[in-house]
Amino acid sequence: MELRHLRYFVAVADALSFRRAADSLRVSQPALSKQIKDLENDLGVLLMNRNTGGVSLTDAGMMFLDEARDILERVEMARKAALDASSGKSGSLTIGSLGAVTASFLPVVLAAYRARYPRVEVMLHEASISEQTRALKDRVIQIAFATAQGLDRSPNLASTQVMSSRIVVALGQDHRLAGLTDISLADLADETLLCVCGPGSQQQHVEVTESILAARGIRHRPVKRVNGFEPLVALASGGHGVSLLLPFASSNKPDHLVFRPIRDEGDDLVISIVAVWWNRSRSKLVQNFISVLQEHASKNSRGLRRDRAKAIPSEAVAGKR
Repeated sequence: MELRHLRYFVAVADALSFRRAADSLRVSQPALSKQIKDLENDLGVLLMNRNTGGVSLTDAGMMFLDEARDILERVEMARKAALDASSGKSGSLTIGSLGAVTASFLPVVLAAYRARYPRVEVMLHEASISEQTRALKDRVIQIAFATAQGLDRSPNLASTQVMSSRIVVALGQDHRLAGLTDISLADLADETLLCVCGPGSQQQHVEVTESILAARGIRHRPVKRVNGFEPLVALASGGHGVSLLLPFASSNKPDHLVFRPIRDEGDDLVISIVAVWWNRSRSKLVQNFISVLQEHASKNSRGLRRDRAKAIPSEAVAGKR
């Protein structure tokens, strides 16, 4: 049994005439009759009664007609789904997440992507940079995120910069340093330093914070590890510590949290986030998402240049993990 048998059968059942069905299908009547006969032989049942007045369906034929219509409809749906998937309009896309770091841009990008490709199912895989690189190579995810400093330079991987920003200090609005225009890192030596720290190897926030202070010879109190960005924000807002974080949309800034630029200079105070994917990937799902990412990065870059020209300090932050 082939799909053409089902199409021929449905055409004859709709027309109740071999001649009219043959005309609509643009095949000869004898050839059409033979195809229906082959179908009946394959099924082992009579589907149609033939007589000089035309064609009528048997009980088996009426039951088979419903099933045949359903099969053909599903085949058409599958055809359209395949076409949509080939153009990146539907399917499943799994991308990495760096928690609080990608929270600085990923929600906006995901919203823009969904508005453009509403039938694509997106899943997030939160992991450390090293784990994401491994997941990408194992085909667990299709797009990973990393810092430019920790980027795998393999020729098999392509990358594009998503954002680049200076780290700032996050602290409660009633904190003793909140009234300053900018803050020296040396001022944080006696403060409780809050860092997002997940299980296993997800220690990037701790490592970056400690390396920044160590590079300047600043001895500080032990880092206080918290298991998520929201607990960190709550503790900092309540005056239980400060944190070195990355900027993100000011609409997400908690009411009791303020952000101050760092007075010190140094390349280690600038964090660049890149998206990474297989260089030879022909997936339109991947290409379309990267395109949306690059559009967001371009708009964000223009916005930052305008802000710098007006000498307006960053108003919001996100953590690095």
